[in-house]
Amino acid sequence: MLFFKPLAGIVIVLTLALLQGCVVTRGTVGEPIQEEAVSAIKKGKTTMAEVVSSIGAPDRIVRGNDREIFHYYYYDGKSPAMMLILLNFIRMDVKSDNLYVFFNRDGIAEEVVYGKRTDRTRFKLWPFGD
Repeated sequence: MLFFKPLAGIVIVLTLALLQGCVVTRGTVGEPIQEEAVSAIKKGKTTMAEVVSSIGAPDRIVRGNDREIFHYYYYDGKSPAMMLILLNFIRMDVKSDNLYVFFNRDGIAEEVVYGKRTDRTRFKLWPFGD
């Protein structure tokens, strides 16, 4: 009977030491891009003001060659990690949705480029391989 008490104590201490190093995080940057608002942008017709009123202010504006480009983005990241005293294992999966609206010098949309990848963000607890 005396043998099991120290063994049980060692098992509990080792279990607690290993579990305190497990971390699961998730983060997002920006606001999700509404696909209905993207499909409402018509090349040659939609103005800058209409885009801003339907989607909101762009996250970034690029100017060049008599054009303005509105860039909207949304990032989604998931990351499990096992943090031990001497060794850390971390896996991170980050995907982004990007919307670029190209305007001519009159402020009319010329081109719309949209890519949606955040729906493919996967969460895997195991930090090794696929």
